Amino acid sequence: MNSETEKLIRLLIVDEGLHEAEQITSSLRAAGMQVRAEFADDSETMADILANKTLDLVLFSNDLPDFTLQQAQHLIRECGRHVVLILMAQNPAQKLIVKSIAEGAQDVVSSDNLEHLHLVIKREAYSLGLWRKAMRLEFEIQESEKRCQSLLANSRDAVAYVHEGMHIFANASYLEFFGNVDFEELEGTPIIDMVDPTQQNELKKFLRDLGKSEKDHNELTLKLLHCSGETLNATLEFSKATYDGEPCTEILIRSGTDTSELEEQINYLHQHDMITGLYHRQYFLDKLKSVITQAVKGIQQSALIYISIDDFQSVRDMIGISGCDILIADIAKILQKNAIGGQTLARFGAHSYVSLGATKDRNLVEKFAARIPVLVEEHISEIGDLSVSATCSVGVCFIDENSPNNANEIIARAEKTCDEIQKFGGNKSSVYVPKEGEMTQEEEDGITADLIKEALAKNRIKALYQPIVSIKAEGGERYISSLELTTKDGETYYREDYLSAAERTGTAKALDRWMILHAIKKITETRKQSRKIDFFIPLSADSVLDSSLAQWITKSLAKARISGEQLVFMINEGHAVNHLKAAKTLFRGLKQMHCQFALDEFGTGHNPFQLVRHISPDYIGVNLAYMENLAQNNDNQQSIRELSNQAMSLEIRTITPGVEDADILSVLWTLGVDFVQGNFLQKPEKLLNYDFSSM
Repeated sequence: MNSETEKLIRLLIVDEGLHEAEQITSSLRAAGMQVRAEFADDSETMADILANKTLDLVLFSNDLPDFTLQQAQHLIRECGRHVVLILMAQNPAQKLIVKSIAEGAQDVVSSDNLEHLHLVIKREAYSLGLWRKAMRLEFEIQESEKRCQSLLANSRDAVAYVHEGMHIFANASYLEFFGNVDFEELEGTPIIDMVDPTQQNELKKFLRDLGKSEKDHNELTLKLLHCSGETLNATLEFSKATYDGEPCTEILIRSGTDTSELEEQINYLHQHDMITGLYHRQYFLDKLKSVITQAVKGIQQSALIYISIDDFQSVRDMIGISGCDILIADIAKILQKNAIGGQTLARFGAHSYVSLGATKDRNLVEKFAARIPVLVEEHISEIGDLSVSATCSVGVCFIDENSPNNANEIIARAEKTCDEIQKFGGNKSSVYVPKEGEMTQEEEDGITADLIKEALAKNRIKALYQPIVSIKAEGGERYISSLELTTKDGETYYREDYLSAAERTGTAKALDRWMILHAIKKITETRKQSRKIDFFIPLSADSVLDSSLAQWITKSLAKARISGEQLVFMINEGHAVNHLKAAKTLFRGLKQMHCQFALDEFGTGHNPFQLVRHISPDYIGVNLAYMENLAQNNDNQQSIRELSNQAMSLEIRTITPGVEDADILSVLWTLGVDFVQGNFLQKPEKLLNYDFSSM
């Protein structure tokens, strides 16, 4: 099930407030799921998103005053897509659960139980993936059966299927072998009647034994009766088979001729659509997956061109299904004749085509795409007594390093571009350009990763420091480190802007090492000024999992000829829990160098101090969630008081971040915490200039 949840989950959260939706999305991403979330708070917004976005799941809040679950289910049915509906409710009772599932919800979860919600979403995403896979396989089986029927019909070997001894199918070669004109003459005829009477008992015994045999096929040489009365000697191969879902026996009479041409035909039919002669959908999808892999690895960029016949329903109503086959084949010939060299052309849907090819010149691709509607419109198809012309719309989607590693997402983009053209009359081409909010997580992450790499390469990166101040008159200077990245256009990015993307793309540990080296440099510089500063360095999940980090820090400290006592490495409590073995290994390695340790974002787990049994930190950083509305929130005050008291009993010092005003600071004086940090004291600065004596 885990492999399925690694895929992108397209989620629509229908709730009263955006804040709740963001909390859910953040928790899902923290749980390791790749989520692309949309938000709606009424039926109109939900209907619009369903019409224009590809979705997997809908999380629907039971607390909406004028929007019911039944209405939401109705909108999902109207959109014509298979979308899973999950209801969220405060403390759902058994009666509500039964009623909601009866109305179309797949499940009901408590909005306060995020862990349950995670499990339900993983399960439904997995089930949805299985359903889609089953639909694809069913389609592929149907296509395979069509190709098999074509192969049987054109085979030079005589092939027939018999059920309970009666013929239910025979190809042309089989009919010709026995001298029959058509299958109606043969249908229902027992195979036993077509064998010389002297061997009929032998055949009966053979067929009985065949049913008991574990062999897939058996051979028997018989004297067969031609319809003219002539006797034919032949070796028959009998195999167990199914026909139209029913078990039967396949009879094969070898022709003895060269089958190389047939094998070539089999290979062709295995890859091509029979109406157009273009590659079929499955072959194209396999090719697309390979092309995407090359693009994402930076080997070769490509372009997908999606061509859809405009207003196909009206065309079909006018010329009928058989007439549509002629039109579809004609347009396929136009595409083949005018395609750029090296392109793979395929029939993708009932009235759509796709083209895929490597691209070095995007302008060349765009010009080809722009020519297609003109060429199709100019062509006249002669269908019976009618002269028919059609138009088409063309969507282009370029595939590069930042594109999603998902074939369906690439196709959906090109298809969406076509749909948008057709809304305004069609008969044009357009290139897909992601709008704000439409980029996939992979693309957004790719842009951020490129920014990080460029900032490191071009030295457009600066260290920032925010003071951590004692409110118990403990001496010493302490700063927490962070980074500021600047683009070539002067745009500035801070830790909260880039961290998540950096961790997903593997670039976070490079930033962490830059920050560590810079802190070591600052320790060396400030010692010359007789200052002893402790630098708190937050580590990403990447660094926690980096088995070489402790050894690298050891070498870096040795090179600078300093000990590690002024470095305080901070690990997010969630990362420590999720990667406990790696966190313990890193903790032991850092302690050997006399480095200090802190658990950050601490205290929201069920039993947070259980982690302290495995990792003994010098500090804990209180989770920022407890700082929300602290001056008025007695529950948060009590939680911080309990955390600080328990930490004190374990000789662990507490740090409370998020001090934004004097009211919060005055409350913290009463809660027993050791240190405070926040913009009220000082915003992150490039200089180490805070006056610690001011407290």
